[in-house]
Amino acid sequence: MGNNLSSGGIVRIDRGRIVLFNRNIESQRSKVESGMDSLSTASEEVETKCSGTHIEQLPNDLWIEIMSYLSYLDLQQLRLVSWRCRNLVNRRYFLTKGKVVVTKDNLTEMKLHVERGISYLSFEFVELRNLTQSSELEKFLKLVGPEVKDMMVRHSPVFRNMDGKLPNLKILKIATTSFLEDASMTIDGLNLKQFLHLNGFECDGVSLDSSLKLLMLMQLRRIENKVRLRHLQFEYRRNNEFALLQVLYDHAPTLENVDIFFSCSPGIDTEDWCLAFELMGKLRSLKLSGNCHLVMLDDILDSIPETAPLQHLDLTGMLSLTNDMLITIASKWHKTLRSLDLMFCVQLDVRCVQALHQLSGCLQTLTMAYCRALTGQGLVEGLTTQINYTLQELYLEDVCFIDEPSMCTMMERLPNLRKLSLDNCKQATTDKTLATIFQHQTLLRVLRIDNCNKITDKAFIGFGEKPFPVTRVKGLNQLNVRGCRNLTDTLLEQALHLPELLDLTLDYCNRMGTKGIAALCVHCPALEIVSMASLSLLEDEAVRLVVSNLKRLRSLTISNCSMLTLQAFQYIANKAHNLRDLVACGIDGLDHEAAQKILERHLPELKQVML
Repeated sequence: MGNNLSSGGIVRIDRGRIVLFNRNIESQRSKVESGMDSLSTASEEVETKCSGTHIEQLPNDLWIEIMSYLSYLDLQQLRLVSWRCRNLVNRRYFLTKGKVVVTKDNLTEMKLHVERGISYLSFEFVELRNLTQSSELEKFLKLVGPEVKDMMVRHSPVFRNMDGKLPNLKILKIATTSFLEDASMTIDGLNLKQFLHLNGFECDGVSLDSSLKLLMLMQLRRIENKVRLRHLQFEYRRNNEFALLQVLYDHAPTLENVDIFFSCSPGIDTEDWCLAFELMGKLRSLKLSGNCHLVMLDDILDSIPETAPLQHLDLTGMLSLTNDMLITIASKWHKTLRSLDLMFCVQLDVRCVQALHQLSGCLQTLTMAYCRALTGQGLVEGLTTQINYTLQELYLEDVCFIDEPSMCTMMERLPNLRKLSLDNCKQATTDKTLATIFQHQTLLRVLRIDNCNKITDKAFIGFGEKPFPVTRVKGLNQLNVRGCRNLTDTLLEQALHLPELLDLTLDYCNRMGTKGIAALCVHCPALEIVSMASLSLLEDEAVRLVVSNLKRLRSLTISNCSMLTLQAFQYIANKAHNLRDLVACGIDGLDHEAAQKILERHLPELKQVML
């Protein structure tokens, strides 16, 4: 963030740090007078009044407004600046930006931290990751359990430790957790009846015993439990169909978010499903994925009341979705729908233009990736017959039949895009297209253009008679140019001057080397995630430059870079103090055991290492 505030000098709040530039007020005033004689007297008076305001004199409300643009990690850096910053960051308003992740590596320290009695951490949102049952975990949950309201259990079969410790739990999420590794875990290890305030339950079903899942589902029935669910995510199987339908029916009047994955195709009889969805008058978010056949999908969408305030609809992978069904969706919720995900809905073609046109005034997020029958002209007619100020996120990966003129037209008429993905849109994504994007999409935060081979360095430096470089998009946070093989070091040296860039992917850009990486480290100092897989010219020196100069680097990928040696890992171990994830697979000739020992000895805080 680059806000400038007058303070007898200039103050810049720069993503997690405050930098003061002290200048003489009189010298500034003389420069202003000599260079801006045309300013009115009124504007000079305003400037004089503001020049005496020091940043410490700003009210807390303004500080909080500025800080609201920072990420959780940035806030943790900001709290080290001063006591005032620390107190502001510790406010409840910012605590919800992050969650506490408890692992086997930090469990003991976390428990000791809580036992000291003075903690700035909030335990409302907690994730248990890669844990097993232990007395240490049980003691920790006794200490923080009453504060926990949102719990995620990931790779952690520890339900016995959780039993009776979470009296105020509202949302429980179970992700990729298996009980097969823990012989002491009984089938009745989880009693959902104890969570009297529960209103959300998620279970993705991966590696979880089907009988245990069925038991948990049955405990959510109203005859077993008096809670009123607002959020439910579950996997459909033939052995749990009756229980799932009963839970959906019992909680239908209060359900706001429903996410069902059909691991197998349900039967033809859809009457019970329709009865449940007819009662969902408060439904705001619906996700249906997996093997849901045409009749089931059509009947469910027809059953949901038109008065339901549906805002988010995700039909990823629904191969049975037709143009007529999409038109029905648009006619029912054209006033409320904000997000629509139609990835892999391959039956959609230009005939869905009518539906897109109906939704164009309300949709903020649209995903039509891999809908390969769509055309550029159809998207223009559906989304941008006139300037569309509403759409903020557009994902068109692998939509092959979009042409360059249509893409340019859309970019001109979508001025408020924040996220744009054009992966594999090889015909539509050219230097001219990017010039149009950089001209009109100055609010863009995420740009993904994987495998768009027509793009050259000129697109980013400035293309055409009136060049518009990528530096116009000052707030760009994420850039992915994976597989754009015509890009060279010139891109990194002359174009990517982006101080706000946090995430950069350069995989398979084989014409980039150490010289370009050196420039990147100077021009993009805020980078936290860098991926340089399969860069055949990447040397140990380039790795040294990255880990030495990018102080905020947390994730680094250098897989398949054949010129790297153990020296690169020595640089990583000695310099990358904030690094948490390292991926370095497929490096020919590398002694992987020696590399692993170097990292374990000097950088034990790495959370994930893939060699």
